[in-house]
Amino acid sequence: MSIRQAALYLGLASVLGVGSAVAAQEITTEPLECLPNESTIGYSAQVAPEIEGSEQVRLYFRRLNKTGAFYWVEMNPKKGDGEYWVVFPKPEERNQQELTDEWWEILQDRDWAQDHDREWLEDWLENQEHEAAEYYVSVTDVAGAEVGRTETRLVEVRDYEDCRFGLDPFELGQSKNLVVGETTDFQRGKEVFHWLCDGLVSRIDPVGVLRADETCRSCVVAGWLPIASTAGALVAGTTIEKREPRRASDTQP
Repeated sequence: MSIRQAALYLGLASVLGVGSAVAAQEITTEPLECLPNESTIGYSAQVAPEIEGSEQVRLYFRRLNKTGAFYWVEMNPKKGDGEYWVVFPKPEERNQQELTDEWWEILQDRDWAQDHDREWLEDWLENQEHEAAEYYVSVTDVAGAEVGRTETRLVEVRDYEDCRFGLDPFELGQSKNLVVGETTDFQRGKEVFHWLCDGLVSRIDPVGVLRADETCRSCVVAGWLPIASTAGALVAGTTIEKREPRRASDTQP
């Protein structure tokens, strides 16, 4: 093993906890029952014990559509006890698309599709009044590279009357001051695909540059300060594992 290879291995080991107690760290999240149409909801996860370092904990999200790439929002540590929280952007009013042969070839490899066949998915999609969504939680290093993640989950979007959740003051504050990260250059200068502008004030491009949102033009609500990011890693109900990051594309379904 060369010096360079050894250095890369040691760097990866420090992130993933190879050979230490971090590798056995149990991180749990609960699957969402639904997302409220044209409204928002809070989401949380627990890290025990909490991981320290320069990593970010991110919630990735997208609508269940044949086109469009993922976006992300950073999760906030709560009181330093290993709990992380965030709010989703508000889903836009959209109808669910029908399943095609080409789309099924892609979706059948999703985590949430592993125990289902095409007939199940066709029936499920036909019963959706609104376009559904996909989401997962990822751990990224200081350079933004993915070092661990949860499975991708599928969630229904329902009318607010059928999916009503209250927000605490911190969640309400963030819902009016959202900073959304992009995963592809194609997303720049465009509204967040099939999500409302309401509350969105800033964007982060794929190389980590923060800028004011140039399409939504929302107003920042004074008096709310986001909690500073601390280290953390999330894997839903399992140990941290290394996965190759999925390529982000303007047409990635």
